[in-house]
Amino acid sequence: MPVIEFLPSKKTIHVAAGALLHDAARKAGVEIDVPCGGKGTCGKCVVKIKSGQVDTESFGMLPPEAATEGIVLACRTRVLDECVVVEVPDRKGYEGGKFSDEDETYLVRGELLPQKWQYDPLAVKWLLQVPGPKLGDGLSDLDRLTRAIQQWWGKIEIVYPLSVIRDTAEALRSEDGQVTITFVRDQERVHAIRIEKGDTTLRHFAIAVDVGTTTIAVQLINLGQANILCTRTDYNGQIPCGLDVISRINYAARPDRQQELRTRVLDTINKLIKQAAESHGVQPEEICNAVISGNTTMTHLLLGLKPEYIRLDPYTPTVHEVPYLNAADTGITINPDSWIYFSPSVGSYVGGDITAGVLCTDLSTPIDEMNLFIDIGTNGEIVLGNKDFLMACACSAGPAFEGSGIECGMRAALGAVEKVKVDPITGIASYSTIGDVRPKGICGSGIIDLLAELFITGWLDSAGKLNRVRECACIKTIGKRTYYIIVPETQSGIDKPIMISELDIENIIRAKAAIYSACTLMLNQAGMDFNDLAHIYIAGGFGRFLDLEKAKIIGLVPDVAKEKFHYIGNASLMGSYMVVVSQEYKEHQQELARRMTYMELSSDPAYMDHYTGALFLPHTDPSRFPSVLHMKQRL
Repeated sequence: MPVIEFLPSKKTIHVAAGALLHDAARKAGVEIDVPCGGKGTCGKCVVKIKSGQVDTESFGMLPPEAATEGIVLACRTRVLDECVVVEVPDRKGYEGGKFSDEDETYLVRGELLPQKWQYDPLAVKWLLQVPGPKLGDGLSDLDRLTRAIQQWWGKIEIVYPLSVIRDTAEALRSEDGQVTITFVRDQERVHAIRIEKGDTTLRHFAIAVDVGTTTIAVQLINLGQANILCTRTDYNGQIPCGLDVISRINYAARPDRQQELRTRVLDTINKLIKQAAESHGVQPEEICNAVISGNTTMTHLLLGLKPEYIRLDPYTPTVHEVPYLNAADTGITINPDSWIYFSPSVGSYVGGDITAGVLCTDLSTPIDEMNLFIDIGTNGEIVLGNKDFLMACACSAGPAFEGSGIECGMRAALGAVEKVKVDPITGIASYSTIGDVRPKGICGSGIIDLLAELFITGWLDSAGKLNRVRECACIKTIGKRTYYIIVPETQSGIDKPIMISELDIENIIRAKAAIYSACTLMLNQAGMDFNDLAHIYIAGGFGRFLDLEKAKIIGLVPDVAKEKFHYIGNASLMGSYMVVVSQEYKEHQQELARRMTYMELSSDPAYMDHYTGALFLPHTDPSRFPSVLHMKQRL
């Protein structure tokens, strides 16, 4: 059996002949990213064979000179029956992100919650006085507990898990029969979750979770006061297995990989729960309710459901409305008997994160005005409507706006270039970084700033090509690619220049075109245009740092009055919180999901027409962006 040694970590592993290098690395605890999900199309999982022979299908996907240097793709290379030494490049851009412990969410109506709502969490804590046992009365401890509950809640059936039954005898005898029972209610029963001695009603906790393709956020909630104690956020541990949902669906084609994706996302969620709980002295078993919102693919991967049919015609997921599950079954490390509610999805690519997010906007209220909701992330999800109808669709924006898939791109982490200004005469960029430290790369907001500045100053044309006619020290052609140097090597924090290629620019233009054209198509279906909208809500962590004017210049958002735009941050997380504290919101969310008409863009030929028209800065039709046209003419 051959042995593989990975450098520089010097980790080794025995594998069977024919094993993929990528799989062997995972088993050895060596991270090799496969943004395309292992299809061999992204070229990011490059490794170098230092010694030994392998069988590779990398040729044709890498430059010809790569073969002579022993460079192969780990996802397309198999081990032969001999030992191999493999060098793995350093992973760049995966340092900690720009996340606040108190990640803000901005509600459109300016309040934590609308004024008229009913505090009614699914999980309830109730203080009871249970009479002591009496000789000859024929009642068990559970009988006496049941009678005490029914005194308050009527002759309703009460369901006890084994964990509560085990704790009942000791709890009833510890504080003169005073106990606190935690339970959840459905229409016909009360389900006990926990029994504690004495009065613990003030220690009543729940969590809200947003499971994003790129980031995951967990919010710890004091249910007794309906207030948010803290928010913890981190990158989704699935990222090395694919940057977008399609890549992860492809990666999950094998059962072991599907399980790996489930383990990775659970590890991230449970780590954040632990951090949030420990920061406020909360034990995991004290957390007795959870609401989880994520797109359809993320929900399937979290639950261990096969995601393959989401991407295959007729694009049918296993489930839209997940029934209540307990924490033990889902793998969430809170009280194991807690009920977990998953926000309902609408279609293959419009999930519970969107139905939760819409709760935070006026689209969830009975108004006549037409409103548009856009969640800008790895996927672009869009909802259009008013009190009469709701239409939803999704487009594949890709990870470019989050700094991935770009040669010098990185997430919004320490050292990321986030603001850029380009001198119209010299073409040289001035910039600022997150944390005001030496730059390590450029994040999404910086990329949009850069493209807008290059375009408006004439250093970039509408097709995304850099100006080679005017002399500029920042525009260089290296091999077959032309680059714009944002940060020279002497100022960089990574010992090389930070630059963007025309190929990177093309990826950004495709991403913005996908979002703008999806919005245009939906409005056309409703017989409207952007000027008919009363409000445009922009959700998602990326949206919080979006410079609206720069986004207009590149054609990402429509050229309408600034006051129509509203940033609402992580609306998925806030919507999840609203559902945690009020069953009224849960029922309203379910109603919204059932009202939404899901549009599958891939089946509408008009989408490609709109998309093609948007593959320019800002658009092939300049009249759609009059303020940008005026700005160009003025310069």
